[in-house]
Amino acid sequence: MSEQVRIIRASHNDPRVTALHAEKDAELEPRYRAYYAAYPEYQGRSDETLDPTSILTTLLALKGDSAAGTVMLRALTDRLEVKRLIVGKKYRGRGIATALMQHIERDAATRGTTELYLHTGSLQQDAIALYEKTGWHRLPQLFTPYKDDGVSQCYVKQLASH
Repeated sequence: MSEQVRIIRASHNDPRVTALHAEKDAELEPRYRAYYAAYPEYQGRSDETLDPTSILTTLLALKGDSAAGTVMLRALTDRLEVKRLIVGKKYRGRGIATALMQHIERDAATRGTTELYLHTGSLQQDAIALYEKTGWHRLPQLFTPYKDDGVSQCYVKQLASH
């Protein structure tokens, strides 16, 4: 029988969360290498706007004692935003990303928001497919703090009120 995934609250700087972020960076760097070669001004700026004091919730998915995935909820001045949805490569295809998103959406709804936002890159087709499959809609324009860099995409999802 396979071991269940547990989703717990964690600190944004928990070493298990940090390790998942490093895995994400290592995986995405080759995808964006040509883009950054053409637009070096955007190199390394993907998380420059993430102020740790704006993080409201960090969730960690555990499979046994291993960190399988993470996601954050942060407060912008005018909205709540999902940040850094990451599932470790060896844990993909098991519904962990969907479970993390359901948990973070519930967290946002309990805070009284009826719309939740996120940002991703256009070269992350796997993430885009997940978002669109689970009810997220691409916005025609980027929201602050994202810049029109030619590769960013922003999404919104209507939440059921609690």
